[in-house]
Amino acid sequence: MRVLTIIALFFGLSLAVQAQTKEELQRQRVLLQDQIDLASTILAKTASTRQASINELETLNQKIQAREQLISTMGRQIRNIDRSITKKEQEIVELNARVDSLKADYAQLIKLAQRQQSPTDQILFILSAKSFSQAAKRLQYFKDMASYRAQQVGQIAAAQEALAKEKEVLIIQKAEKVAIQQAQEGEKLALVADANEQQETVKELKSKESELKSDIQKKQREVQQLEQQIKRIIAEEMRKAKERAERSKLEEEAKELGLISGKDFTARTSNKALKSLIDKARKDKGLDVRDDGPAYAMTPEARALANNFASNKGALPWPVERGLITGKFGKHEHPIVKGVMVDNPHIEISTDDGAIVRSVFEGEVSSVVPIPGANIMVLVRHGNYFTVYSNLINVKVKSGDLISLKEPIGQAFTDENGKTMVQFGIWKDADIQDPAPWLAK
Repeated sequence: MRVLTIIALFFGLSLAVQAQTKEELQRQRVLLQDQIDLASTILAKTASTRQASINELETLNQKIQAREQLISTMGRQIRNIDRSITKKEQEIVELNARVDSLKADYAQLIKLAQRQQSPTDQILFILSAKSFSQAAKRLQYFKDMASYRAQQVGQIAAAQEALAKEKEVLIIQKAEKVAIQQAQEGEKLALVADANEQQETVKELKSKESELKSDIQKKQREVQQLEQQIKRIIAEEMRKAKERAERSKLEEEAKELGLISGKDFTARTSNKALKSLIDKARKDKGLDVRDDGPAYAMTPEARALANNFASNKGALPWPVERGLITGKFGKHEHPIVKGVMVDNPHIEISTDDGAIVRSVFEGEVSSVVPIPGANIMVLVRHGNYFTVYSNLINVKVKSGDLISLKEPIGQAFTDENGKTMVQFGIWKDADIQDPAPWLAK
């Protein structure tokens, strides 16, 4: 029943998607095929353990989803080709009619020329004109007729050449359609095999439910510890950001009042002392004493960076070059152990062995800390947004480093079962975000 549901699903999806260009469909097909290849590589590496795992099931689910989308994409490609074939066949019919029409017109010209006099008679006809003007007109008439016949021959040749090219294109389109149909049939068979493997994996996992429950509880404790650590770091970062913003505001106000940096105050002048200098300068100028209202949460530079980060939602590059989301964000029911809820502050991305983890946006490294169960975690600040990369080894950055887009941060860790995975999270201030909608599709 599951297999039939899967096969029926892509037909429903294909009807709902609007027509796409040939280039878009081909690009989507290449990306989906790459996801399937990556899933196959991951499954092949973890198969050596001979034990089903949740990661294996999630990878299979992603592989099935990618294959369903690939089959649907191929269906859209076939329909696009069908439309092109229909249009091309109509163009061929019209070109055939044009060639026939041109040939018929040319035949009439030939008949007309045959009914007219021979070249000698044409010369005599010209010479028999009553005036030079009439003779010139008769001569021009014969020239025009000859030129028109030559034009007709050229038009017939051009139309026949265009017709031949259109027929060649039609043959190529039909061959392309057959190739995609054959590939689609192969994907349908592979989809059935994937679904059968999925059912076997689920069956095996259900047979060791108690063991899974223990693993889930352990992992959730590690996740909670990671989340608390991130919260503490972000809280400290927010405190520092507020201090920086307040200091920036004070120094700007001091300069506006005529106080000179390096003379009247320095970077070592405390905020309290600087406020006193500002109050004195305001009093000397007959202004009211400053109002200690709330400071800005960010400096102008940090705010600009945060706004730029936010505007790239849905377009951020993945933290690895190739990856599959095999661990969902947020609270959701465990796929095997019923009644058990899983709550993740990040997504888990399975990737190639030795994959380099990179920054998804420019920013500043806030912290590099070891986390039990997550190897090394790197926190990068982008204004009041933070990106989190954990389960890393061979980390290449340190706290305080300014990093650019796609700059290497470290390497994804591979466990004893051959599973290579990186945990990726996004925070806005102290609020956790679902990272998946932020990443480019």
